[in-house]
Amino acid sequence: MATAEILYATSAARTPEREQRFYRPELDALRLFAFLAVYICHSIPNEIVVNASLAPGESWLRLLAAAKDAGNFGVCLFFLLSAFLITELLRRELEVYGRIHVGAFYLRRILRIWPLYFGITIAYALGGRYFPAMRMESGRLAAYFLLAGNWYIALHPWIQTPLRSLWSISVEEQFYLMWPLLARYGSMRLLAKSALAILPLSLLTISIVSTGKAYAHNTVWLNSFTQFQFFAWGALLALSLNGGIPKIQTALRFASGCGGIALWLFSAYATGIKRPGAQAVSSQFCFGYLLVATGCILMLMAVLGISQQKVPRWAIYLGKISFGLYVFRETAFLLADEVQKYVGILGSWPSHHTILTLAINKILALWITILLATLSYRFWESPFLRLKKRFNWIQSRGV
Repeated sequence: MATAEILYATSAARTPEREQRFYRPELDALRLFAFLAVYICHSIPNEIVVNASLAPGESWLRLLAAAKDAGNFGVCLFFLLSAFLITELLRRELEVYGRIHVGAFYLRRILRIWPLYFGITIAYALGGRYFPAMRMESGRLAAYFLLAGNWYIALHPWIQTPLRSLWSISVEEQFYLMWPLLARYGSMRLLAKSALAILPLSLLTISIVSTGKAYAHNTVWLNSFTQFQFFAWGALLALSLNGGIPKIQTALRFASGCGGIALWLFSAYATGIKRPGAQAVSSQFCFGYLLVATGCILMLMAVLGISQQKVPRWAIYLGKISFGLYVFRETAFLLADEVQKYVGILGSWPSHHTILTLAINKILALWITILLATLSYRFWESPFLRLKKRFNWIQSRGV
């Protein structure tokens, strides 16, 4: 971006014209739900559900496995929400100012994502020299630094690392590399056409990648073009609503939200698209991901337009710091395990009750996650977010 554009964006932030604002606090609460889905997924040990499909009469175990697998789809909801909000901000920017300021968009992305993303990656790269639990091979670290972590993981064995979830940040940044350019040089019409083109491309990718692959549940999942469909659906929703907020009755909202969750569970249970060794065929993968996308859309429509007074303030706040919650949860798992070991040595940890021990461990890890995310947001991310506001052409939520 030209220096003049940066300076103009900075000075324009102080003019009345800049009072244009778009912020939906209820969507922060939906972000919290997306995080909790992922958290629950990773809280249920694989050992508990690994043989769920082979356990006749253990229907509760198969349902638990479906819940674990469905929790992965919180990432898809994050993607859809992100595209919905960013596309709406771009649409409003074009409507108010007559152009998209691409350079300012990239600066906003850098200031929002990079400080925490690269900060924790560097911390683990250094910490891995001294602590085995933080250690990662150089190729994986290089991929994270190049924002290509998903491709590296897809091509190498999946290992338990504290930064394994950062693959999704790579996918998101890959998508937003092109999105503002399409908006700048082709307007909203080109965004709509691009989103519509992404949908069959994504299904074609799923069909090809899933054919005869032993680890298709991961290789399909980690493929950028698989996940781009959720960005496309979010963008199409924003463009279709054109700034409007649907008025939906409470009963219909409730049914829509429950229906979305049910579709996630059905996709996980019936198609096995995230179940290791499920032997799903290509048609099952395509159908399963369409169910997941439909579920995400239903959840967004269930929440969009709810009065702020009806949304708990704590849910809005936790949704606001959900990026930190997502990033720190694996670190919190490590710390909770260390606490468990230490307290267990003292003889005050319930070691004979597996389910109780697991529950205590994950509840402790959740509180540690919230603590780390809160500290990060307050002392590390907020200064960058305040700087980011200087490049907002349409104001969103405050720091």
